[in-house]
Amino acid sequence: MYMMCRNVPYLERVYRNVDAIRKREFKTFYDHLYSADCIIPVGEGRSQCALYIGLGRINKDVKMPDSIDFPGKNMFEAAKVLEKKYKRISLLVNSGSGETTTPKRIVRELSAYIEQTDSKKFTIDAIVSNPDSAIGRVGEKEYGAIIELRGRGREPKTAEEYMKHGIMNDIYELGSLMLIHRIKQAVNSGKSYRDVFRGIQNEFRRISKFVDDFVDSDIYDNLVEAMERRSHVIVGGLGMAKIVALMTVIRLQHVKRSIGDEVYLSGPLAPRPRAGDVLLLISWSGETEPLLSWCKEAKDFGAEVYSIVGRESTLSEKTNSFVMDCEVENFYCYAAFVLSPLPLSVVERLASRGLRLPEYIIGWYHSVTQ
Repeated sequence: MYMMCRNVPYLERVYRNVDAIRKREFKTFYDHLYSADCIIPVGEGRSQCALYIGLGRINKDVKMPDSIDFPGKNMFEAAKVLEKKYKRISLLVNSGSGETTTPKRIVRELSAYIEQTDSKKFTIDAIVSNPDSAIGRVGEKEYGAIIELRGRGREPKTAEEYMKHGIMNDIYELGSLMLIHRIKQAVNSGKSYRDVFRGIQNEFRRISKFVDDFVDSDIYDNLVEAMERRSHVIVGGLGMAKIVALMTVIRLQHVKRSIGDEVYLSGPLAPRPRAGDVLLLISWSGETEPLLSWCKEAKDFGAEVYSIVGRESTLSEKTNSFVMDCEVENFYCYAAFVLSPLPLSVVERLASRGLRLPEYIIGWYHSVTQ
């Protein structure tokens, strides 16, 4: 079987899971989003990151429930305001289990509003891996549309299996990111639901090439070696790059916390870097002033600085940098894929030293960082 990605076999499964989505069910889901004037994305942890990254630059109003301008303290209250401003509103939910606390609560609140007021302006459109879950069952409602997106399907038992099956729910999270990214592209181009899946194999091959080039590079090998050591890691970016950074932080925490270290998102809560710490920066332009300032500070303290950029730039010149030459519209989605093998490679490197981390330990940290 042709493998899209030599170094990260689970990307093949991500592609196959997205391609296996039932197209007849997807049509209704897509039509809801296409016709919506406003989209409200709801998720937790990396599922929320996947939503925000995938929807970036969509030609729709996007209202995030955790933003300061959301018009209500809960979804029931906000719905009264939103339906006065918009003709069609889609609550877009991403939850692999279909049981995530915040999305489940928001779905329940909007369902109650729709059923009490008989409003025809709202739809609840959810991506889940379990259609029989609390969120999945909203597909039985007239206003609901559910897409089943498979996850990894099995739990890895050894370090070698992580690269095949992913840590935690990587396969689902990356699949949902790509699906939403492709939906955004089709909506912005005014195309039909069929265009979401046309050419998707070629897009995955392009991403896989970036992933293979990164994993094969000396930069990647040095980065994994630095993260294997007893050191703190700080990951940073601004705007959409900050969400990619957060997604990376959540994943790296699973591993680094298991060995007594910490991973931080750059900002006021991150400590000042120490000698031996690692700073990883994400920027398409590579010219963002705050990132250049963080880079200088980290170097002054003796930290190692790496970056993922979209072009040759000041940041790429000043750091150990991987240049991912692609359009800004694709950069953030692709960067999330390119960075996804990092915690897996750290697990493999630790295992090669004789330190094998059982997934129940990583899973415990996952439960307290989501």
